[in-house]
This record gives sequence, structure tokens and C-alpha cells, in this order.
Amino acid sequence: MLQRTVKITTILILVALSLDGVAGEKEEIVARCRKQMGEYGSAMVKACADQDIEAANSLASYPDKAKPFIARCYSQMSEYGWSMVKACADQDIEAEKSLGGY
Repeated sequence: MLQRTVKITTILILVALSLDGVAGEKEEIVARCRKQMGEYGSAMVKACADQDIEAANSLASYPDKAKPFIARCYSQMSEYGWSMVKACADQDIEAEKSLGGY
């Protein structure tokens, strides 16, 4: 059941990370950044949006073997934005490499 959930989540993320998906997500990213950072001014909202758009574009270029990490992190961190999803995925990928050395 967990594998099926991960596969479904991976498919949804791949759709979200497609070039059209990222373009379509820009409005959602800006809206989330306005909600979370609006009290700090437009410059902070813009910085938040720029970082999230960059993170989403970066994740879209990750190899297929990274998709399960991205899927897990997306399911846990998406409410905080793509920057947090990317940070989570990057840390998991690095940890997995380290675990291979034990």
C-alpha cells in the first residue's frame, strides 16, 4: 500500500513539475508566499516566490532515481513550499548516499 501511495504521489509530482505545471504553479506559489510572508513586505514575498520557483524548476530536472525522495518530501513539506521540498529531498538523497557507505 505504501509503495502504491508513493507511486501515485510521484506521478502527481511529475505532473506538477512539468514545465506547464511549474508555470501553472506560479500563481499558487505567489499566493502561498503572500499568505506566509506578506506581513514582511513585498520584497520578502518576491524572495519567497523566486526561491520556490527556482526550487521547483530544479526538482524537475532531478534524475528518476530521486523521484521517490521528492515524492516523500512533497507529501510532508509541500505546505511550506518547493524550497522546503527541495531541501528535504536534497538531505534525503545525501543521507541515502552516506548510508551506502556503512
